[in-house]
Amino acid sequence: MAVLDESILINRYFEEIAQIPHGSYHEEGIADYIEQLAIEHELKYYRDEMNNIVIFKEASKGYEKHEPLMLQAHMDMVNEKNNDSDHDFDHDPLALYVEDGYLHAAMTTLGADDGYGVCYMLAILTDKALKHPPLECVFTVQEEVGLCGALGLDTSILKAKRMIGLDSETEGETCTSSSGGNDLTMVKQIIGEDNDSPVYVLEVKGLLGGHSGECIDKARGNANKLAARIMYHLLKEGIDIRLVEMTGGLKNNAIPRECRVAFASSSSYDLICQLLDAYENDIRQELANSDPDFKLDIYEDECDVCIRFQDSEAIISMMYLAINGLIEKSQVIPGLTTVSLNMGVVRTLDDCIQIEYSIRSPLQSIRQELSLQLELVASLYDGYVEVSNDYPGWDYDPHSVLREQLKAFYHKQTGQALREVATHGGLETGVFKGKIPELDIVTLGPNMADIHTPDERLELKSFYQTYQFLVAFLETL
Repeated sequence: MAVLDESILINRYFEEIAQIPHGSYHEEGIADYIEQLAIEHELKYYRDEMNNIVIFKEASKGYEKHEPLMLQAHMDMVNEKNNDSDHDFDHDPLALYVEDGYLHAAMTTLGADDGYGVCYMLAILTDKALKHPPLECVFTVQEEVGLCGALGLDTSILKAKRMIGLDSETEGETCTSSSGGNDLTMVKQIIGEDNDSPVYVLEVKGLLGGHSGECIDKARGNANKLAARIMYHLLKEGIDIRLVEMTGGLKNNAIPRECRVAFASSSSYDLICQLLDAYENDIRQELANSDPDFKLDIYEDECDVCIRFQDSEAIISMMYLAINGLIEKSQVIPGLTTVSLNMGVVRTLDDCIQIEYSIRSPLQSIRQELSLQLELVASLYDGYVEVSNDYPGWDYDPHSVLREQLKAFYHKQTGQALREVATHGGLETGVFKGKIPELDIVTLGPNMADIHTPDERLELKSFYQTYQFLVAFLETL
């Protein structure tokens, strides 16, 4: 049963896409749904092998000679749920409910990121009463896992040189620039051996973490780097360490909150604990403001195999030496981080340990330089790197005509100034700007909170009034 007023188009479409599983890499169902709408409304469309879809709508009467406009949003959502939820993201619909004026999904992410943008475009495409220039509505896939859909889309089919990006989470602001980035994985091959020594598990925990595009400048502890630091200091004290497993972080673009290191050692357990207490006290003082709940736990375990000492030492040293965190801030835009690295994930496989980075900078030359530095560090310890998913940044355009139009219209409609923000995160707007350099871009979105978490929520009043604002703005273009 619907929880929203389905007489309002954007509500109806949100209810309907919430019935279709559409996590990253699983967008076929929602793409089928969108394609069917295009067919039913006799709209020209293009769908590629990745399931990106572009739907074209002709100009309203009197707007035929206006320049075309691109609207864009992504179809995929982040699939996260509470530990006690049995929700199956591959098969179950989202359980929507409204509380205190906000739309939620029970115990899971809501997918308002970027469901609102999808619904806005579907409503505009299927409402014949609206006035607007020629429209090119772009629905992309796999945004949440590396902007892959935007990177893979053939943009030669697009004619628009103006774009409104519909992937924002705050009403009354527009984004003016975003970072470029790339993924990098450091790989170190390992050789195992039999083990008859005691095994201990060290856990680094209690850190706040956060998105590496938004929080990398907040001096928060990185659990993977802290684990490497602690293990390196143990080695320097002569402690025998032969790694069994090292696991930390979930995504390369999130600052890791926890890291687990299992290791075999013939050294005194009491001495290890004594040293860990000292390290814990030092780090707790360092992180007193940023991560007040930081703590170390250690307990005994068992395992009859481990990684040989020379490989263990190399892995710990490589991670200890590898750069991480905030590198540079903008000299033009106050407070904006421009260059950073995040050692987001460390994982142990059968034959190697992988360390996954997200590297961010608007300038490709800087991203390449940082990648080379990490490659050099890896090579010192007989490791190597794999670089992937390079995406361009979107630089601030001081001469943006579309932004000036949006600012003037927003002030006319609300009496307030439109806030201009820049982000260190990677956005699809940057990908499209890289493919279509002359593209003039603004962004719009309603108020949302706690995206990418089961607490995600969408303010319904803002959802509706931002759509009304967008429709009115289209009439001026």
